[in-house]
Amino acid sequence: MAISPDQLIAFAALFDHGSVTGAARALNVSQPAVSARLRSLQTLSGLALYTRSGSTFELTAAGEAVLPHARSLARSIARAAHALEAPTAGPMTASIAFSEAAVPFVVPRLAKAALADPGVDLRVVPCDASTAVGAVIAGDVDLAVAVASPGRPADDLERRPLLVDDIVLVRAGEQEPVVPLWALGELTVLWQAPGSGVRATAIRALEDAGVWPSVTVELGSTLGVLAAAAAGYGAGLLPRRYVQPWISMGAITAATLDVSDLYARFELISPPASNLTAGARTLYNALQRPIERTAEAGL
Repeated sequence: MAISPDQLIAFAALFDHGSVTGAARALNVSQPAVSARLRSLQTLSGLALYTRSGSTFELTAAGEAVLPHARSLARSIARAAHALEAPTAGPMTASIAFSEAAVPFVVPRLAKAALADPGVDLRVVPCDASTAVGAVIAGDVDLAVAVASPGRPADDLERRPLLVDDIVLVRAGEQEPVVPLWALGELTVLWQAPGSGVRATAIRALEDAGVWPSVTVELGSTLGVLAAAAAGYGAGLLPRRYVQPWISMGAITAATLDVSDLYARFELISPPASNLTAGARTLYNALQRPIERTAEAGL
């Protein structure tokens, strides 16, 4: 079966960019060229890899099996091209995306790595659980840190657990140390943006228990939820480590919910370690060691 790299790269670009036009633009080729590569890929494979309805493309089971490999190939070729174009001297570039909730433990480690190796030119990109994987697959960033979302799709990326943190109920004023989950049915709950892994984890726990808040307000950012909760406008569900400074200042109180498995599971997302650039490996080595639940000394 003489499938070419160009055909697989076009297939990956189609689903990374959502259209033949977007794939052509990303690959810097014509739309007819992309369409021809896609047709020949399906002809040679003898399988329908996707279906099309208007401008919408949907993967078949065969396409879902092939897509991670096509993306891995595209990413490897892009990295090889970058290595050939990069200057032999100068700073090593590295990029990382991480969610707002990861700031308390990611930023100190990045700062420590940057100070230890000033030759790394670091670029930081905000993300959430819904965009972290896509950013790494597309090659927009080298690494990402985010909360693992329930039911995430399979891919060929490497994932390393970094921290398991309690998701707690935060509010202004006093509250009991442990609050029953059903009590959220009587509260105004403040939500992060829909792509948040913390939000997805909390919603799954509520749905499993058949509980839903009386009022919900979507505020977008984790900091927005925290600030609104401290101002008395409702309650938020946030990782304990993220809110600990606000608890210490007396701005909020935090309560544990009486439900098992309500945790934010932060993970380091990357291509296989052997595919990382030198700069990305510096960050990878700084971040890969798991973090204890208790405050980590020496960050």
